Amino acid sequence: MSTEETTTDLKKKAVRGGAISMAARLSTIMIQICSIVVLSRLLAPDDFGIIAMITAITAFMGLFRDMGLSAASIQKGELSDEHTNALFWLNVAAGGLLTLLTMASAPLIAWFYDRPELQPVTLLLATTFVISSIGAQHSALMQRELRFGPKVAGDVAGALLTLVVSITLALFDQGFWSLAWGTVLGAALTTLMYLKGSKFRPSMPKRTGGIRELLGFGANVTAFELVNYFHRNLDSVLIGRVWGAESLGHYSRAYQMMMLPISSLRAPINAIAFPVLSRLQHNPAEFRTFYCRIASLLAFLSMPLMAFLIINSENVVSIALGKQWIAVAPIFALLGITGFIQPVASLRGLVLLSLGQTRLYLAWGIVNAAVVSVAFLIGVSWGPTGVALAYAIANYLILYPSLVYFFRETPLRPLDFFSSIAIPLTATIVAAIGAFISTQYLVMTASNWIQLGSSAAVFLALFLVAVLLLPGGKKTLKDYYTMLRMIKK
Repeated sequence: MSTEETTTDLKKKAVRGGAISMAARLSTIMIQICSIVVLSRLLAPDDFGIIAMITAITAFMGLFRDMGLSAASIQKGELSDEHTNALFWLNVAAGGLLTLLTMASAPLIAWFYDRPELQPVTLLLATTFVISSIGAQHSALMQRELRFGPKVAGDVAGALLTLVVSITLALFDQGFWSLAWGTVLGAALTTLMYLKGSKFRPSMPKRTGGIRELLGFGANVTAFELVNYFHRNLDSVLIGRVWGAESLGHYSRAYQMMMLPISSLRAPINAIAFPVLSRLQHNPAEFRTFYCRIASLLAFLSMPLMAFLIINSENVVSIALGKQWIAVAPIFALLGITGFIQPVASLRGLVLLSLGQTRLYLAWGIVNAAVVSVAFLIGVSWGPTGVALAYAIANYLILYPSLVYFFRETPLRPLDFFSSIAIPLTATIVAAIGAFISTQYLVMTASNWIQLGSSAAVFLALFLVAVLLLPGGKKTLKDYYTMLRMIKK
């Protein structure tokens, strides 16, 4: 097969895989929304609180479940069956150890919260560590091979079973047990489908060379996630400590609303970008071309969406949460400023990971955590809005230095980032200004839905016109149309 044919085939797999991942993500979100709506009416707040008490602890322990080995297997240029088998057993060992540690901690958790019922529930939920670890390498291999059909089928099926089991048991007055059993059985089904969908079949463990390199890669990724975990939770800790539960409630709701559209777009695209960039790590020209395309696509999807949400924050919050939550709107708008650039900026991390430069990746994670933490400490004096604004300022201040740092030993340059987002960025600014001005002439007595719909129509029209008028805009739209046709073939 020629290089041109190989690149074309890789592009087709990436486009189809992206479409499948996006569709699966939307399906999962719909299941989550259904879960929130239905279970909130069947279960008491205390039932959710009991599960939240446990997950607050297990979420931290979960950082060590995979040990970065899934990312290592995806990035590795040549991965033998022996390597995969060794990584499988390492994952299982880590998952088994975390299960035992969590089970051993169950009495302590129950004592800490002074809730005896937490002990048996913790014992049950602890099994999810070993269950999920069994399918970790199977999932990673399907992503590595861009075989997203079987992988997302397992994800969606598991989420759906979690919902069905939880609702069924809740109808029989099983309270918090309905959530616990739904989580465990959903994880079990996902793992079973991973095992069925993957071509990998594990054998007995045996000593294999070259594992130390993979473990080093995984250790740096895990350390990055650990650093990231602490600074991502510092804002909530500070707000809760200084301003209390109500302010934290407003901030957490705003943050969740911001992250929903971001994760919905970023997660499926990153799932495609990482294995493709890893395959192209020894082809600098194609590596650069693919990065620019994926950055442009993510910018086209995320920037107009976040800008629209920012200028319509009050209507969005009123519709989504109710008018009693209107205090969330300014926090949501300020967090949206970060969300405007964050999805496409986060691709810089995949660049280093795909090239195997995990030490640089970890080093930047420490610097980033320090900068953002200082911003939180400064901003908390002004409450949740101060924290949100400080977060935005910190992200934009470190953007260019981070690009210089991430791209210095890669085929990319900071200019590649800015040229990739130039068209969607310009068109979004034009559309946002036009939509904001036009909505000022609407009758404010109109319903939130009418105001939001009118703004959406104006925003979309102005965005498309601006793209068509900008140099290179028509060609970009034609390229995306070609990609859509690839999905159907």
